[in-house]
Amino acid sequence: MSDEQRERVEHDIATTGWHLVMVPPEQGTPGWAHTIGLTQRYAHPELIIFGPDLEQIGPLANHLGAGVRGGRTFEPDTDEDGILQGNRLAFRSVAPKWVPIFLGNAAWHYERENLAVLQAFWPDPGGSFPWEEGADPSWSDDQPRLASANTVEALSESMIDVLRREGAL
Repeated sequence: MSDEQRERVEHDIATTGWHLVMVPPEQGTPGWAHTIGLTQRYAHPELIIFGPDLEQIGPLANHLGAGVRGGRTFEPDTDEDGILQGNRLAFRSVAPKWVPIFLGNAAWHYERENLAVLQAFWPDPGGSFPWEEGADPSWSDDQPRLASANTVEALSESMIDVLRREGAL
């Protein structure tokens, strides 16, 4: 990261409590948004959310960050009601293997890859999460399951192909 980027991250953490990184979707991969600074400011795991529309997941990540700033704590292996317009959100821990791949900027900021990170999941239109029976597969492909360190269990085939082409896997 450049000095200018480093200064922006530090400024955002100092003034807001976190910096938001947004990675746009590419052919074969959803986009994602993640925080940097929740651990530093609030001793809370960083957050990551995947989806095809950054205009939805970016504000959701900021909303969750504001909750943390306000004293809310999100825990692994829990579902939370009332965050997403009446729908549940689920939180799962992210396996350390995925931190340098999906949260490289956070690893750079903390100068380590062993970070506590929670992935937030939203349900499909039927109310099912990706790991639940009957979940819509097209909805699930936009939400990798980073709790698993097993690449095939965690990522869709298209995401594996993209990450291999980019040299991340």
